[in-house]
Parts: sequence; C-alpha cells; structure tokens
Amino acid sequence: MIFGNYYKHLTRYSSSVGFYKLAIKNTLLIISIQIIFYLLGFYSYTFKFWLLLCFLSSSFTIALRVLVRDLITIFNISPRNNVSKIAIYGTGQNEVLLSQQILLTGSHNIVAFIDENPELENRDINGIKVKSLKQISNLDFDQLLVSTLSINSNQWLNILKQIKIIKPRIRILKIPSINSIEDGKDKIDFLKPISLEDLLFRKIVPPKENLLGPGIKDKVALVTGAAGSIGKELSLQILSLNPSKLVVVDFSEPNLFELKNILIKNNFQNKKIYCELGSTSDYKFMQNIFTKHNPDILFHASAYKHVTLLEENQIEAIKNNIKSTLNVCKLAYKFNTNKLILISSDKAVRPTSIMGVTKRISELIVSSYAQKCKNSIDKEKLVFSMVRFGNVLGSSGSVVPIFQKQIEDGGPVTVTDPSVTRYFMTLSEAASLVIQSSVLAKGEGEVFLLDMGKPMQIKKLAEQMILLNGLKIKNEENLDGDIEIVYRGLGSGEKLYEELLIDGKSQKTDHPLIFKAIEKSLDFDDLKGKLDNLFIHLKNNDNKKMIEILCEIIPEWLRE
Repeated sequence: MIFGNYYKHLTRYSSSVGFYKLAIKNTLLIISIQIIFYLLGFYSYTFKFWLLLCFLSSSFTIALRVLVRDLITIFNISPRNNVSKIAIYGTGQNEVLLSQQILLTGSHNIVAFIDENPELENRDINGIKVKSLKQISNLDFDQLLVSTLSINSNQWLNILKQIKIIKPRIRILKIPSINSIEDGKDKIDFLKPISLEDLLFRKIVPPKENLLGPGIKDKVALVTGAAGSIGKELSLQILSLNPSKLVVVDFSEPNLFELKNILIKNNFQNKKIYCELGSTSDYKFMQNIFTKHNPDILFHASAYKHVTLLEENQIEAIKNNIKSTLNVCKLAYKFNTNKLILISSDKAVRPTSIMGVTKRISELIVSSYAQKCKNSIDKEKLVFSMVRFGNVLGSSGSVVPIFQKQIEDGGPVTVTDPSVTRYFMTLSEAASLVIQSSVLAKGEGEVFLLDMGKPMQIKKLAEQMILLNGLKIKNEENLDGDIEIVYRGLGSGEKLYEELLIDGKSQKTDHPLIFKAIEKSLDFDDLKGKLDNLFIHLKNNDNKKMIEILCEIIPEWLRE
C-alpha cells in the first residue's frame, strides 16, 4: 500500500483513469505476493483464490473511493449560504467539465444547466437539472456561465436579450475553451466577463508560427505611428520576436512616453529599443532616423484615421497621410530597406471620405515604388507591400470606446444608421496579420487582406455593449429600459458598408485566412508629377486645387 502510493491521490478528484490505475496496482501487488509465497514454499492457495483476492481488493478500494467522492459531490450539490448561485448555459464538453470541477471544489451552488434542446429539458447531468430559457424566471441564481465557442454572435445576442429581460441584473461570465486549458493558458474554473472580442461573427484567426519569426528575428525593425493603438500592439509583438533592434516613431510625446515604459516592461530579452519623437511628414527628421538606424523592415502605421474629423481638416489629412507615406517610401528606396509594409484601411476601397482618399493614394505610392523596384536591377530585391483590414475593436476613436463612454454617461448611444455594417478584428489579430503578411510579401506591390467573415451591424454592437454592461435597452417595446439607441444619420464621408477589395479578385496564400490581391497601380513618374503639384498647393493652403488633384488621381472618389 505504501509503495503503491495508494493514499497520495485526492479522493474527491478520482476518475475512471485513476480507478484503472488502482486496479492495475492491485493486480501487480497480488502477483508479487503470490511469487513471494511460492518462493517461501506456501502452496496451499489455489489460482482461483488469488484471482478472487485480486477482484475483491480492487472492488473494495474502488468502491470506497467512489462512495467518498460521491458523498462530497452530493454535499456540494446541496445549497450553501456563503457561495454564489450559478447557472451554466449549454451542456457540451466545456460545460460538463466545469460543473464537475465546481461540484468537487464546492466553489459555487449550481442551480441548473440551461439548454434550448427540448430533448434535454428536465433531465439530469451530475445530479443537476437541465432547464430551458423559458424556465429560468423561477430559478434563483446570480451568475450565468457560458462558453462563447458553442454559439454564434447572432444566436448569442438573442439569448442575451431574453436573459436580460427575465434576469436584468444577472452577471454573465465566460467559460475557457478546452484548447486554452490544454495549452495551460487557463484553468477550467477561470471565469472572465464576456468581451466584445468573444462576440465577433467568426473565430479569431490563429497565427502560423512559420510566418511570425523569420521576418523579424535579428532584423532592425522600424514602426511609425507606434504609439497609436495598432502601432503599439505591433511594436509589442515585434519585440517578442527577437529583433536586433526596435525603433519606434511617433509625434505624440505623452503617448510615446507611455509606449516606452510598456516596451521596457516587456523587454524580457534586453533588446535595443529606440523611441524617436517627431513627425513622419518631416522628411529631414525621417532621413536622420534612417541614417542612424538603417532599418531592415519598416511598418508604416502613421496616419490620421477619424473620418468626420478629417473632413473638417483636409489639409492636415493630406499632409500627414500622403506626405508621410511618400517620405518613408523615398527613404526606404534610398537606404535599401528590405521590406516596407503599409498599414491601410478598407476605407481606401471606392473612398467616400478624405481619409479614404489619402489611404488609397498611400496604397498607390507603395505599389508604384514596388513597380519601380521591379524595373531597377539594383533595387529588385526590395519589397513594398501593404495590408488592408477593417475596424479594430477597442482602438482609439473606434465605436467601442465611444459607445462605452455614452453608456457610462447614461446614454443615449448614438448610431449613424440602423443598416450600417463594419468589418471588425482584434488588435492582436491585426498586428499578427501585418507581421505574417510581411513574410508573405514578395515585392509585387501586393495588398494583403484577412477573411474577416461577415460584417457586424453597428446597431447590434451597440445592443451587445448595453447588455454586457448589465443594462437593458430602452425602446418602444421596453420603456422601462436603461439606455436608448438614437440614430443620427450618416455623417460626411461615411458609408453604410465597407469593402476590402477594389476589383473583387484575390488569391490564396500559405495562410488559410490571409488573401492577397494585385490591384491596378499608376506609373511612378506620372504619380510623382501629380503629387509634386499637390504639395505645391498644400504649401499654399489652396484647398480647392488640392481637391482637384485628388479627384484626378482617384477618379472613383464618391464625393457628396
């Protein structure tokens, strides 16, 4: 018993695997005793005796553990006054495993499983009843635990609405996935609030390891606009991939200072980090950076992006977005930077705003330099490429923080139009896509994009955020609600929906969810001539002339 470690296992966590091991240990023990008896000359015991002894000893030890385990479980099913009362939505593997863990630890009172399958209604799982949504009004619980992997966003929003009507103040927590538990990232009872990332219309795109490291390791990486939402996440991910040096550029002193502290805190491998304060639209400033650091790879994330604000500040939009891109392309070409990746936007596709136009012209600048490199013998190995994606959840100025502030202020939440849709992705996903695309880029002026699934209705996003904040939607059907949604109409330059491709054609890449397209480009000299004229009018603050040239470069610009 001592040598077999029979009593080192916790009985409350006994499982069928443990019972099998126990039976094997008993069998080996009986065989060992039989051999000893044989060597000592004790022949009075028959084979049937040893077989019966093995069976009885295994049955007794296993039965005793099952009894103790079940007594603990029965005790934990019994209601206790000092722990939270919970319900678990769903009856899948994640949910059942969680219930077993909770019953064994006694951390919560499980009131019921909730499932919409009529065949499961009023059945038992681990001694707990399965109820439908219609039955929860009679249940007394404080928290609802849910696995977002088992339901899609449309389905979950409807479920959330029903639950909030019946139980308006209920707290909803997320069950970790089996994969995250197996990878050691989470424990089965590690519960977190439902986040907006969990309610995307698709699964988060996992990165391919062979597309992350090769483009960054032992390289000098330069990130412009590094203190912005995407630039910050991009810088952090690059730092984790072992560059020889990381150079970050931004014109905002407080944001760059904050980024510096974050990078120092996460610099586990003591890489060289340089924080350069200044504007990418200043050619001499950027030239000094290239001279000082001579980057191998450049990620250009520096750009103004707020559509309505840029409509009111068109000169600054042109100066920052277009001139910055031309500056970094000129310098990357001059200093033989191996790769330049532009972070673009879905608003560049058939643009309706000055922001979209400046991003589209930035794309044309990058693709024209790609063509110039292909036609030059000594520059043909240089790669100019771009990544285009939709809105990033939680980035500065996105609808998410705006909606959250409106909810905290008591509402109303303002939405442009009930039919407005947008593509969404997470910050980490966006940065990972950019890095992986830099490895896939071959110097053809490619535009890379992500299969982002279905676009999300902004109206539904607003509804989700209100419900996730533990509040009810106020409308004609529910006048006692907490937060109203008000529609203000589309602003200048805003679209009902966004697109990712100009000509609708794309090709597969080595990543199953990253696609590339080779879109039309302009002749380098022709584009340069038009941009030279644009910057002359920019210097003279001649807004009318600038708009004329923009329309000439982007004839598909859908102006109001």
